[in-house]
Amino acid sequence: MIRRLSFLLCLVLSQTAPAAPPPLREAVERFDAAQAQVQTLQCPFTLTLRRALLKTPSVTRGTLYLQGSDFVHFAFQPPEDLILHLTPKALVSYSPGAGEGELMKIGLIRNADRKFLGLGQKLSYLSEYFQIRLEETRDLPGAWFLAMAPRTLSMRKRMQALNLWVDKETWLPRQVQWIERSGDSWMVELGPLRTNQPLPAAVTGFKLPEGIPVRSDFSFFATRKK
Repeated sequence: MIRRLSFLLCLVLSQTAPAAPPPLREAVERFDAAQAQVQTLQCPFTLTLRRALLKTPSVTRGTLYLQGSDFVHFAFQPPEDLILHLTPKALVSYSPGAGEGELMKIGLIRNADRKFLGLGQKLSYLSEYFQIRLEETRDLPGAWFLAMAPRTLSMRKRMQALNLWVDKETWLPRQVQWIERSGDSWMVELGPLRTNQPLPAAVTGFKLPEGIPVRSDFSFFATRKK
């Protein structure tokens, strides 16, 4: 009887014990391979912005669209009056209600690491700029946690960390967090992913409307309010 109970206990423990994280090199390869299979992606998102000097975080929602490394497009839900369209060449924000836009060329930003907030980028590429640590996490069941600390001095002057939660089954992102040097942070939580489906024409062909006031600026990261 005792042997039978011991066997059952060992069986239960073996089934409930968390699996050890794979070697980092294997994780990088699997993540990059999963990313390479995704030509397009769309999903609901929740963006939580925490300011170091404010107690109450700002929470906004909307739909995220991504096309390979071409662009990531954030369409915010009301009452937020905002569309963000980020490409390797430019950062664009547009307020449809106000009829105003902002356009900043990437060339004006040194080491434009924030352009995709870690979305659509290979870990092998990010590892050139960040030291990566792979861990188990209890914050998000079914996900691995990748903690990335900046390697270069210029990067460390601007940010503390880039954190990524990756689904254990699909190896695609589920959450991305970027923490500024000041302590301000952006957390993007991704809902159910629809991959390799046609994106709306309004997204793939997005342009600022002609004739609206356009500033040569990109204030989203600098001036978000509570």
